[in-house]
Amino acid sequence: MSISESDAPPEGFTLFSGRGNAENVLGPYYWRIQDGHRAMGFRVKSHHLNRNGVCHGGVISAFADAQSAILKIGTEVECFVTPTINLTADYIAPAREGDWIESAPVLVKKTKRLLFVAANILVDGGIIARMNAIYKITSTVASEESE
Repeated sequence: MSISESDAPPEGFTLFSGRGNAENVLGPYYWRIQDGHRAMGFRVKSHHLNRNGVCHGGVISAFADAQSAILKIGTEVECFVTPTINLTADYIAPAREGDWIESAPVLVKKTKRLLFVAANILVDGGIIARMNAIYKITSTVASEESE
């Protein structure tokens, strides 16, 4: 998958190579690290819309879930499988076709077995959703074959 002109990610964002088909179907997603902060985003396209003509809440939830991956990059848990235990999303405002949805997830706490993550989901600096998630740190090492 390559960067599409129609995605037009903001400066500094590069294509995030998802390790599963879901990210490729729902995205493509882009990410960056700027001033030590990690962010992920995607451009809302027609296939993301519900029958009301706005981005489907399930697409936003899937995006919120996928962004845990950027928090793991470069850490001691990067190579471990971290299945979602719980994810809650509060929808505040709609996103429309052409909008750039962006989020900078925050690792709230890491224990021996759990990651606690929170994020605001933004369009043009305004909050459209917020999420909280808990991921389990397994002893299973992710492999190219299983992803």
